Amino acid sequence: MTMKIQAMLDWSPEEKAVKAKEWAQSLFTLRLQKATGQLENPMKIKELRKDIARLKTAQHMSTAETAAAAAHETTAHEATSEGKIAANEKSAAGTAKPKAHAVASGKGAKKRAAAAKSAKKAVGASAKAHSPSKKSSGPSGKKAAPAKSKSAPAKKSKKK
Repeated sequence: MTMKIQAMLDWSPEEKAVKAKEWAQSLFTLRLQKATGQLENPMKIKELRKDIARLKTAQHMSTAETAAAAAHETTAHEATSEGKIAANEKSAAGTAKPKAHAVASGKGAKKRAAAAKSAKKAVGASAKAHSPSKKSSGPSGKKAAPAKSKSAPAKKSKKK
């Protein structure tokens, strides 16, 4: 029952549709036989599924080829028309404008913008060289604990 895709490509769209319907019905029958324990060769299901997949691929390939051929015909027709080419060149020259940056919108846009600003400030502040303060390094040589940031998550209270 295994078929080659080349043979399927030669079929007309009507033949492909008829075969797809027929094979789907026979697949249903095989699955029903398997469920009732009457199926002699379970590999028939696998072969039929692959044949259906090949048929769908052949259908898709033929529709893609016809669409590509239609697109090619329209572009070839436009290329022979000199008036359209000149009009296309004029419109292409007039539409070359630089695009402005899009304004941030949507959920959380303000928070993201604020976070980006604070990240830039933090990078700029850490780039500057600071001498250690008197509080941070005392006579014992120990440094003070770092301060907690404001963006740290708050402790969650336990409900009883």
